[in-house]
Amino acid sequence: MPPYHYIAALTVFAAAAASETIGAKINDAEVTEIFGNSFGMPGTNATYDYVVVGGGTAGNALAARLALDPANYPVALIEAGTFYEIVTSNRTQIPGYNFEAANPTNVGTLNSLAAIQINTEPIAGCNGRKIGYVQGVTFGGASAANYGGYSRSTAGAHDLWAEDVKDDYWSWDNVFPFYKKSCDFTPPDYTKINPKLNISYDPAAFDDAGGPLQVSYGNYVHPSMVGLGESMEAQGLEHIPGFNSGKLLGYGAITSAVDRITATRSSSETSFLQAGAKKAGLKIYPNAMAKRILFDGDKKATGVVVEGNSKIHTVQWVLSAKKEVILTAGVWRSPQLLMVSGVGPSETLSQHGIDVVADVPGVGQNQWVSHDQPFQAHIFKVNVETNSQIVAHNPEVLAKVADDYLTSQSGPLSSIGATQAVGYEKFPPNVRNRFLSNATRNLLDSYPSDWPDLNFLGLESSAVPSDIGPDEYYLLIGSTLYSTAARGNMTIKSADTLDAPVINPNWLGDERDLEMAVAAFTRIREVALNSTIVESAWSPGPEVQTKEEIVDWIRSSMSLTYHGACTNRMEADDDETAVVDTRGRVRGVKGLRVGDASAFAILPPGYPMATTCTLRQSLCIYSNCLADSG
Repeated sequence: MPPYHYIAALTVFAAAAASETIGAKINDAEVTEIFGNSFGMPGTNATYDYVVVGGGTAGNALAARLALDPANYPVALIEAGTFYEIVTSNRTQIPGYNFEAANPTNVGTLNSLAAIQINTEPIAGCNGRKIGYVQGVTFGGASAANYGGYSRSTAGAHDLWAEDVKDDYWSWDNVFPFYKKSCDFTPPDYTKINPKLNISYDPAAFDDAGGPLQVSYGNYVHPSMVGLGESMEAQGLEHIPGFNSGKLLGYGAITSAVDRITATRSSSETSFLQAGAKKAGLKIYPNAMAKRILFDGDKKATGVVVEGNSKIHTVQWVLSAKKEVILTAGVWRSPQLLMVSGVGPSETLSQHGIDVVADVPGVGQNQWVSHDQPFQAHIFKVNVETNSQIVAHNPEVLAKVADDYLTSQSGPLSSIGATQAVGYEKFPPNVRNRFLSNATRNLLDSYPSDWPDLNFLGLESSAVPSDIGPDEYYLLIGSTLYSTAARGNMTIKSADTLDAPVINPNWLGDERDLEMAVAAFTRIREVALNSTIVESAWSPGPEVQTKEEIVDWIRSSMSLTYHGACTNRMEADDDETAVVDTRGRVRGVKGLRVGDASAFAILPPGYPMATTCTLRQSLCIYSNCLADSG
């Protein structure tokens, strides 16, 4: 029986929650509140101060910030998908259900009503494979479709960002307060987590008045944490109090976007959007696909043509913007929408019969592939409990974890399933000397001193053998590279946003990246096989030993973490490759801004959800809630 059936009782709770939100009620001020008032009318033209395109991690945060401003801006939020709570049952809400991605029947086919998969062009560095890039299509976007890890970047990375764009506003000292403002941290509950684990964190990394994104350690920490952490320390990694204070080098417990009280996923939808939706000025448009941006004769964005995202009945309408159109459709869709609207490389636009509004060659270029690819997923047989029996659908285990979750909001389902022994390091000298050429070492040395070369990530849910025994357990230990040399790009297939963009991430397209990938392969094995919990390597097995075998395995088997960025890159005004300025405003036009990860100047280390939420806060405050747009 599929594991989510064991939580059928949750439908009772869902029904109770729905009765509070769907329908109508009289509030404490004796004013009628109607659920439908939060939504715009499909098919009807309307005018707002701001039209935000894309209800993902950034879009929900930006729309809510504008709606909650004392100026009471009218805001429209367009999203091609709908609410994941409706279309994915409880599997997106329950943190531990992210193990479904480890199910062999799902790998490579992660399409759902809340996500789509865009296939890349054949990638030479990956043996010509076309690799599926999963994109959230739901309110919450990637924050509703990811594993849920939350870690910030480093002080040096943000200072590099500020240096690159020639604007000190993006330095660590200036953005750190915005990191703190965007989340509400809840300390570990040692009535549910074994107090012997003694999770350390830095209280100064959080603000008591922060929020609304919920950040915690969940309500369960797996026993693998101890053995894996000890091995990382033996390999030279320092134990540090979390990854939210501007420092990453070392190992420790990672926070997650989990509401510790309810033990449910905290996404930008459950946090920012739900807070903003209480304001009458915010109107939400689900199942609404942006077709193109409209411009007047002065090249000012005046609105967006929207089409109902339905095969049953197609209708188009226009949402006009008095002040600005803000793109938050993600690393692939935001540049696509710019191009189909006439903003991008003029040669590309002309090929597709699109009138050029502004020739901006950088649109779709400069995609950073650092900590997106290559992600190496090594699976080891271990002597401690992991989520393997849950993945294998062991009925006794499923019944137990469901009961723990329902009755005490604890157990494996209340956690994202990371080992809580996550590590970041620069390659040790012996590894640099053995595997890396002078060119690669020079590349790594060009990054700030606190910028990691790679990340170790342990996941309790992994693929398991089809004949797994009831007392057998496996652990995934993966790595991502943070200092890759290759850059990718995207373009359009046609002038229609219904056609998927053409994406060329160029993973392993530079020999220096391959050298680092081989070094990372070795480091994973050193950490794993020298730990007290690992019994043997399962995938790849011990037969993969020589450099040639390792390279072939990497090219054939590596996957990704869906952390693409910089395709609408922020740069200084004198940089011809820039798409947006340091306030996110698009070059060559007026009244148009990009506020998602595609506008990053660099892809800083750490997990981008935290940085994306911070970007929207920074843009709003920096631009006086965007009211000074021009």
